Amino acid sequence: MGREHSRQLVEPIRVIAGDELVSLTAILVTTGPGSYAGLRVGIATAEGLALARGIPVYGVGTLEAAAAAGPAEGRWSIVHPIGRGDFAVQEWEDGEAQGELRVVAASDLTAERTRGEGAGSAGGTELGPKDRVLAALRLRHGAIQDGTASAGAEAFYIREPHITRPKRATMAPGT
Repeated sequence: MGREHSRQLVEPIRVIAGDELVSLTAILVTTGPGSYAGLRVGIATAEGLALARGIPVYGVGTLEAAAAAGPAEGRWSIVHPIGRGDFAVQEWEDGEAQGELRVVAASDLTAERTRGEGAGSAGGTELGPKDRVLAALRLRHGAIQDGTASAGAEAFYIREPHITRPKRATMAPGT
C-alpha cells in the first residue's frame, strides 16, 4: 500500500462496522508478528478510533488468532508473513504454543499440518484476515465482557525494521 496504509484501512472499517461503529465498547487488534508498517498502522488506527470514542483497545497475537481459527487438536505449524519473503512460524499443539517462534523463508515452508496466511502457497491450509478476526473475537470476547482482559496493544516485532533514508532530501544539510 506504500504510504496509503491508514487511508485504505479506515474506509473498510467504516463499511464493516457500519452504524455500530458509534456504539462500540472496545476495539480488538492483532499485535504481531507481521509486517512492520502493517502492525504500526493497524495498532495506531485502533488506538485512534478508541481514543476518539473513549473506549479501550485490546490486543491479540497474530499467530494465536491463526491457531484458534482452525482445529486445535494435534500439532500444527502456524505461519504468518512478516515481509521480505519471510514468515513467522511457531508450532502449536492442542491449542497451545510449543517451542520458539522462528523466521522461515517462503521457499522453506512445508505443507504438512501448516496453516495461516500464506500457508496455501506451500500446500497448507490458507487462513485469511476474516478467519483470524473471527477467531480473535472468540478468544477475547468473554474476558473483555467480564472485565478480566488487560487493555493495551503492544506491537510484537520479530525483527528490526528495514528502514532507509528517504530518496528525496527532507533534512537540513549536515544532518
